[in-house]
Amino acid sequence: MRKKFLCNWFAILALVLYVGLAPTQNVSANTTVEENTTEVSAPTWVASASYLALGDSLAAGMDHLGEMGDGYADYLAGTMEETGLLESFNKTFAAPGYTTKDVLKDIEENATRDVGGKSIRLHDAIANAGLITISAGANDVLAHVKIDPTTFAVMYDEQALQLEIKQVGMNLMKIITAIHTINPEAQVYVMGYYNPYPHLPKEIQPLLAQLLAGVNKAIETAAQLPNVDWVQTADIVAKDFKANLPNPQNIHLSPEGYQVVAELFWNKVQADYPWIPVDAFVADEVTTDSVTLAWKAATTEGQIATYDIYLQDEKIGSVDGDVLSFTVEDLDENQSYAFSIMAVDGNGNSSEESPSLNVTTEAAVSSFSDVKGHWAEGAIEQATLLGIFNGYADGTFKPDNGLTRAQAASVFVRALQLPAANVAVPFDDIGDYSEATQADIQTAFANGLVKGDNGNFKPTENVTRAQLALMVWRVAASELGGDMPASNTFTSPTDMGDYDVETIQAIATMSGLGVISLEDGAFHPTEPATRAFAASLLTKLLSLTNQ
Repeated sequence: MRKKFLCNWFAILALVLYVGLAPTQNVSANTTVEENTTEVSAPTWVASASYLALGDSLAAGMDHLGEMGDGYADYLAGTMEETGLLESFNKTFAAPGYTTKDVLKDIEENATRDVGGKSIRLHDAIANAGLITISAGANDVLAHVKIDPTTFAVMYDEQALQLEIKQVGMNLMKIITAIHTINPEAQVYVMGYYNPYPHLPKEIQPLLAQLLAGVNKAIETAAQLPNVDWVQTADIVAKDFKANLPNPQNIHLSPEGYQVVAELFWNKVQADYPWIPVDAFVADEVTTDSVTLAWKAATTEGQIATYDIYLQDEKIGSVDGDVLSFTVEDLDENQSYAFSIMAVDGNGNSSEESPSLNVTTEAAVSSFSDVKGHWAEGAIEQATLLGIFNGYADGTFKPDNGLTRAQAASVFVRALQLPAANVAVPFDDIGDYSEATQADIQTAFANGLVKGDNGNFKPTENVTRAQLALMVWRVAASELGGDMPASNTFTSPTDMGDYDVETIQAIATMSGLGVISLEDGAFHPTEPATRAFAASLLTKLLSLTNQ
């Protein structure tokens, strides 16, 4: 194994670090802060946070003189208290000398601490905390540093050290996962480490920077988990290391150093912590075209006069202060909308920090697996709801398949809701069809909708676009009666050829009414009428006759 040696000064500092972080130190600072009672002058949904600090001596509060006092966690808690955002603070489970293994073990064993004659279990502390900070990992790495008590030469196994750095990242992931198992809503902030030896000669600094980068990369990787932030401290501490790390023989921060680190945490917490609870403003019910918004009452000194609801920056509604819901209608399906709410009290004071919510309306669920995004999807769904069309047993509609004469007969009978006609039909080729299909063909024949050819119905033959258009138009014309629009006011398709006048006028009229779409003036009358085309044509004409 390859060994590496550093200078004696580094050895002395490493020894001081190892001893200074020994777990025999006791926490002397208070571990709780009374609940904040600061009143607010305007309505608000902001809730104060319960803060739990976990980790090593930096959280516990050992200073540059080796004495216990206020660490970064205390200063962060103090800032939160000053701003009225601290409900409670607990650093009972932060201890000098702690490694990631120690923190993980405490969580796995649900460690207990006695504070002021009262026992506190770690799982309860985690469950009650909305904000949790973690500083752990440095002591894991230091355990692999060997110090010669005579020469103070420092040796370390590079391979073992790299493995330990990886283990730090894995342990932090386990810690964070365990925390979120107990409290899924907890927001976790993990501290990155700084160079504790800025006073060493410059030739040592590249090696220190490499080791520091490895540790911080492991920590940052663990912080990629949900509801976790990484707080990078190396640059701010190094910027004024003489003030932040004034004692060359101690790697702990001065009060000034702890304050600048706490400020970094505070900046992150201000930006990322969910000060407004996630359930303060929710979508209570979401449909394809509406959203019912619901909210919890805002906190106020007086009485809420109104709640104003906004869609992006536009006010779309207002309700009295005792109403806690609002329904937004006429929305588009499968679309995202940004809503927010503002509380206004009787004095006209508006909430400065108000909840917001992104809601996506439901997508219309297709009855068939093969029509989503099809040009006739809406018509197919409507025709299905009206009972005009049925799908296939495999859940498909087959919109681009041709419509057979047998299918056309059933479609017309269902569309017109014709009563069954018990008449004999002169067709010899429908015996293999179901009784229901045969009955539809009988009814269509009895009502003059279909005809045969020399004793054959030709049920499997596809209906052409021109044939279907004429059949549909005859039905519509019968329904419209004297209200028929004048067909000569519409332009005939360019490809009708030798078709009879009735067919040409029917297609021209339906084109003019927007029921049929032409492609560059052409109708393609001889092509098979697809099931999608039939659904579109029937639903549009049924809508026309119902106007």
